[in-house]
Amino acid sequence: MVLSVFLHMSRVFYHGAYKPPREFNWVVGVMLLQFTLLLSFTGYLLPWDQLALWAVTVGTNMMGYTPVFGNQVRFVLLGTKEIGTETLLRWYVLHVLMLPFVVVIFMAIHFWRVRKDGGISGPL
Repeated sequence: MVLSVFLHMSRVFYHGAYKPPREFNWVVGVMLLQFTLLLSFTGYLLPWDQLALWAVTVGTNMMGYTPVFGNQVRFVLLGTKEIGTETLLRWYVLHVLMLPFVVVIFMAIHFWRVRKDGGISGPL
């Protein structure tokens, strides 16, 4: 999925479809790429193995160092001060319910903008 989105973004960039009047759709596409990466990361914990534990430890520690709200965001994502069963439940809900809901909304906006802007762009 990440490779497909990256290849699509490369094609759009190559054809110059990020230029006016399509720049808003480019921003929506970049946000969809970020959501794809988030889905990939949240799905990483779901096997609940040692590799997933360390990946989530590193990821949440990185989030914990962001200024102002870092510790609060880390606590919300983990559910406690350490990784446990609450963390698995929260990341499962993020991966299966919340992020797909947001992605569907952004995909609808993306497809609507493609239609509104006159379809896909051709070669330069």
